[in-house]
Amino acid sequence: MNFIDAIKEIKRANDIAIISHINPDGDTVGTSLAIYKALKMCGKKPYIFCDDKIVGKISILSGNENYNKESLDKYDLSIAVDCADIERMGCSYSEFKKGRRKMVIDHHKTNNRYGDINLLDVNSAATAQIATFLLDEMKLLNADIAKLLYSGLVTDSGGFSFSSVTADTMRAGSVLLNFDIKAHEICEHFMKKIKYNVYKLKSRVLNNAKFYDDNTIGIITFKKEDFEATNTDNTCTEGIITNIINIIGVKVALSISEVGSKSYKVSIRTGEDVDSSKIALVFGGGGHKNAAGLRLSGYYEDVVERLLKAVRDEIC
Repeated sequence: MNFIDAIKEIKRANDIAIISHINPDGDTVGTSLAIYKALKMCGKKPYIFCDDKIVGKISILSGNENYNKESLDKYDLSIAVDCADIERMGCSYSEFKKGRRKMVIDHHKTNNRYGDINLLDVNSAATAQIATFLLDEMKLLNADIAKLLYSGLVTDSGGFSFSSVTADTMRAGSVLLNFDIKAHEICEHFMKKIKYNVYKLKSRVLNNAKFYDDNTIGIITFKKEDFEATNTDNTCTEGIITNIINIIGVKVALSISEVGSKSYKVSIRTGEDVDSSKIALVFGGGGHKNAAGLRLSGYYEDVVERLLKAVRDEIC
């Protein structure tokens, strides 16, 4: 990937806004914070934004207290990190718009290249992978920044286990491992360790999983009563859907999470033969071939039926 134009824009800018997507994950937060720290290191004035609080496992990421601290009327440059479209920025899009120049760093295949400069690589397993090579070329990596980027790589690649992982992904990891980042601790934190109440939530929803069409489609549901019974919330659902797509014979796994009255967040995971992003696009969502997401409103039973139809249409 050619970083010449991106580096020129960063060098000529002083005030720079960095925007992470709503419902933040390890990739958008780890990468955004890495860029934030790198920009400070080279004398820039970065400002970082996210609509939602940084909670759960990603709350350990160094520097997250800097989110939403200060806003300017305008910026020399604004950078959207891991945002497939402007809707993914939520209300923080207002900060992105203030940039005289706009940059997008992303790896989603549904990205419509809405920036003046688009560092888009749909073959990257994570946006952190792109940022690793960018900051390495700018000589702005250190142990703290490397830890943040490695966290983004680990979380968005499933611990380097997803089909999106390539030789370049491993090369990015190798670059970061040149620093003392204790990679095994990062993997253990994000991929293995869970709190007891999250374990109870996981057990509860998996026990109530539903399967359709000769067990080729699996659905788990997180309802308000599940969160209340286990003292958890929507931030505790990350990764549980993997238990369904890992079942032999399941082609599509759906996670339906109640986020409000008749309002649901839906995550999709698919096997190699099904494109989850096409299913998500039916409802205005997006993502990758084997992992995507969307929002739906309506009665729960109707939401399930609409999702099943879209899945069956794609499978057939």
